[in-house]
Amino acid sequence: MSDRKITVADRLPFAAASVLAMMLLTTGCNSPSQPSVTAAGTVHVSGEPLSGAVITLEPMRQTTGPNASAPVFDGRFQVPASAGLHGGTYRVRVAMIPAELLAQLPSEQAASLPPADAVIDPSFDAESQLTCELKPDQPNALAFAVEFLK
Repeated sequence: MSDRKITVADRLPFAAASVLAMMLLTTGCNSPSQPSVTAAGTVHVSGEPLSGAVITLEPMRQTTGPNASAPVFDGRFQVPASAGLHGGTYRVRVAMIPAELLAQLPSEQAASLPPADAVIDPSFDAESQLTCELKPDQPNALAFAVEFLK
């Protein structure tokens, strides 16, 4: 039997491991989840539902998180929670889907497309001043009216 005394320094690694284990058990291994943020809505041109476009939401000011894009057909779009949006203010951009992609659509979807040379006015795309406010854990119903370049 040894006469060696156990010192505080000997117990420190065990104490640190115990505290770490307790923290993991009480807080879990995952970081806290973000509240669910979704958006759905409509986009019209001259009062008619837009088809063959994409809507993009870009975080502004103090808003964190990624951009999110969704296709617009028959005037409707939906951005699911899986897009990872956070609550806050977003710049909204609307652009036509490239013609080479639209050419691959089924005929029933292609029937509602605007003329092949239709281009969204840059004031609703690259130069857009459209914004929206998204709030967590509630429906975010949005409606936008855009214009074609003349």
